[in-house]
Amino acid sequence: MRKKILFFFLFIFGFSQAQNDYFNYEDLSQKLKELASKNKSCSVKSIGKSSGGKDIWLLTLSSSEKAKPALLITAGIDGKHQAGTQIAVKLIEQLLDDANLSKLLEEKTLYFVPSVNPDAISAYFTKLKYEKSGNATKTDDDRDGKIGEDGFEDLNNDGFITQVRIEDVTGSYIESPDDERILVKADPSKNQVGKYNLISEGFDNDKDGKFNEDISEGVNIDKNFTFDHPVFEKGSGVYVASEPETRALLDFLYLNQHIYGVLTFGMHNNLSEAPKFDSKSASSRIVKSWLENDVKAAEHVSKLYTEKAAIKDGPKLPMTKGNFAQTAYYHAGKFSFSTPSWWIDKAEEKKDSTEAKTEKSKKGEKSEVNPEIEFLKWSERNQLNNLFVNWTSIKHPDFPNRKAEVGGFVPYVMNNPPSKFLDESAVKHKLFLVELMNAMPKIETSIPVVEKLDSNLFRITIKVVNKGMLPTYAEIGDKIRFISRMKTEIKLNGNQKMVSGRKYFLRNTLQPDESEEYSWLVSGSGTATITAGCATTGIKEIKVELK
Repeated sequence: MRKKILFFFLFIFGFSQAQNDYFNYEDLSQKLKELASKNKSCSVKSIGKSSGGKDIWLLTLSSSEKAKPALLITAGIDGKHQAGTQIAVKLIEQLLDDANLSKLLEEKTLYFVPSVNPDAISAYFTKLKYEKSGNATKTDDDRDGKIGEDGFEDLNNDGFITQVRIEDVTGSYIESPDDERILVKADPSKNQVGKYNLISEGFDNDKDGKFNEDISEGVNIDKNFTFDHPVFEKGSGVYVASEPETRALLDFLYLNQHIYGVLTFGMHNNLSEAPKFDSKSASSRIVKSWLENDVKAAEHVSKLYTEKAAIKDGPKLPMTKGNFAQTAYYHAGKFSFSTPSWWIDKAEEKKDSTEAKTEKSKKGEKSEVNPEIEFLKWSERNQLNNLFVNWTSIKHPDFPNRKAEVGGFVPYVMNNPPSKFLDESAVKHKLFLVELMNAMPKIETSIPVVEKLDSNLFRITIKVVNKGMLPTYAEIGDKIRFISRMKTEIKLNGNQKMVSGRKYFLRNTLQPDESEEYSWLVSGSGTATITAGCATTGIKEIKVELK
């Protein structure tokens, strides 16, 4: 008995050491305010309140209050992904320690919302730990008119909600041949016969044949946004943008037209591999594919990510319905990129995977990578042997005559490693962010050509060109029409009059190295002013003397 108690204590202590080095909400708030108080280029304010009444903090890095082309970095939208919040803070600290940052901030602004869903941080630190994506909103998850009537129970009293496997002839799961701790679906084509049913840890409180289907998990903010909202899906909210967190972030995004693009640390990945162009989806009434020119830009950004910043071997995590990254592109017209920000280093896995492939090849089996087994190997190599609860027999009242065992991964661990493992990721993402800022559009103009046609009549001609590596804004912006378009304008003094030409020209996005020529016929001498650009590029101003 003493050995069991000692093991339990060491397990809990090991877990708390591994994961409780993350910021709780109070620590995060204090940290952001501390950074702002020590740096002139840094400021913090609240852009709204969460469902639970917590401030949603915005940290701004800028050399002035003037609106300049900006990038918005968000994290902590889905409560299961707290690592993104950690990396965002580490990233801010590294940027503030960079002597070259001041030069970048003269022309660009960086906005950080490290925790869009601050309520979820509290769930991460609860005494009884289970993975919670949502905020503090009370939800009727099974839509039966009652709230929270079938929650979790900690059947083995270890402080974690994991899983229960029940031996059953109708079961569809078997132990993995590569690691018996992991359950996988039985494959009839390999003559595999299912042995277990798998449920979450708890009882069937309302005796409806379902387990833990109404735990009142809150609304997952990353399911509550406007693009392709998953109506009636668990965690998506009672209606689109129903949550104050969702509205606060969207208001900020829409009201700041100088935001060029968005980078989200979350549960999706379109940086390791750029989005693909689908002509049919791109031309449909509701556009559901990145447009062709935007895909070209995304491919360039992906190369910055995988080659310049050397962030390689990212997992394939497709976009889901109602998430922020999709909404930022399709509805706000911004370049929008998302990354889980951390994953197991594939270089470490190479030896193990090669040996496994060789062994399977000898048996004539197809080699498949199981991320759960990969994670267990990684945790053991790094002496983190406290992240999996070994299967332990229990007496389950809903299965009185069958063998039932509690076990599985400790909540949160697969997406949220100990903080020290995020340091390298923060360094690489800082490099990527700087590369992305440098690749943003740069508006240049030719020297104006002034032709004197008569004693007091002049033709002015100028070329406007984008010398950046990316377009002046996403092409989708021209479809949704909620963007600041490229504008070239001439401002005359009181002695001058327009003879021919327009006071200003508007045009769609300007691609890299693309140029446009403008001409005016003006009578009168003195100084004329030409401005060119848009909110996401900044405005270039040129003075022209007519004499």
